[in-house]
Amino acid sequence: MSKSILTNKEDSMKIYLRNLKTYEWELKEGSLKDLKKDLDDRKIVIYDTASIGNGVRIGDGAHIGYRASIGDEASIGNRASIGDEASIGNGASIGDEASIGNRASIGKLDIFTKEYIYMQLGLLADEKGYITMYKAVKEDLTDFYSGKYQYKLGKGDSCKAKRNQNIQCGEGWHFTNLWNANAFGKGKKYRIISAKVHIDNILSVYDKVRVNKFSNVKIVDINL
Repeated sequence: MSKSILTNKEDSMKIYLRNLKTYEWELKEGSLKDLKKDLDDRKIVIYDTASIGNGVRIGDGAHIGYRASIGDEASIGNRASIGDEASIGNGASIGDEASIGNRASIGKLDIFTKEYIYMQLGLLADEKGYITMYKAVKEDLTDFYSGKYQYKLGKGDSCKAKRNQNIQCGEGWHFTNLWNANAFGKGKKYRIISAKVHIDNILSVYDKVRVNKFSNVKIVDINL
């Protein structure tokens, strides 16, 4: 994939921005001029000399400086600041409110590690690589998305979906940390469940993770 070097406001790019209502990522395509309202609504600043890779995810309130270079499929967190002439590698992930200085160089991060998952979600794997993750479900323990999938206490499930960080929402199951799960359920009639997920069964990592296997479903009797 090639980068869009924004030498003027007419150059086109393909980036992901958060939907302001659902907070899911949405692909946006166009020039800085075309995307001005979308960027302004999210308080995102991108200078027209920046180099933006395809599939970059840009959080609300982010600031990307003069001649900064953002690699393909990188992720820039909410209110993060990327300095002038800074270089962010392909697939790198910059967290919320991070500040990257002028001419700094950040390489690609390995996202499928205990360290990254802890940094992204605050969830720590045990010595065998298992992580307790959480999900908001309906009171009958069916999922909110389809209303058809039934989670069963003490049980789990698996599928053959392959690891692919480019797919945030897709085949498999989605879990997150307790705080995010509880926030998703607010305003609905819901329960929080937990499950064990091995790090090798994680398919993609964002503010939630997509997995192809989980086990030992439990009800969590807590609301934050």
